[in-house]
Amino acid sequence: MKPDSTPTIHSFIIRFVVDDGARQEGEQPAYHGAIRHIQNAEELNFNEWHEAVEFMRRFVRVETFNDKLNPPENKP
Repeated sequence: MKPDSTPTIHSFIIRFVVDDGARQEGEQPAYHGAIRHIQNAEELNFNEWHEAVEFMRRFVRVETFNDKLNPPENKP
């Protein structure tokens, strides 16, 4: 960061709710949740993690494992 620049801050609250239903041994529990962007109070309910990530990407660049394997300068 340059000394004369002000950082841009984005804050989120993520709430997970794990469903306590019966499940097979070794099966991951079902969950859902909500993510809230603090600066503008926008909130999204989600059933899959990628939905929360896409919400965050609307505000900040979220790096993924795939991004690390294929940085933009190496992409065709």
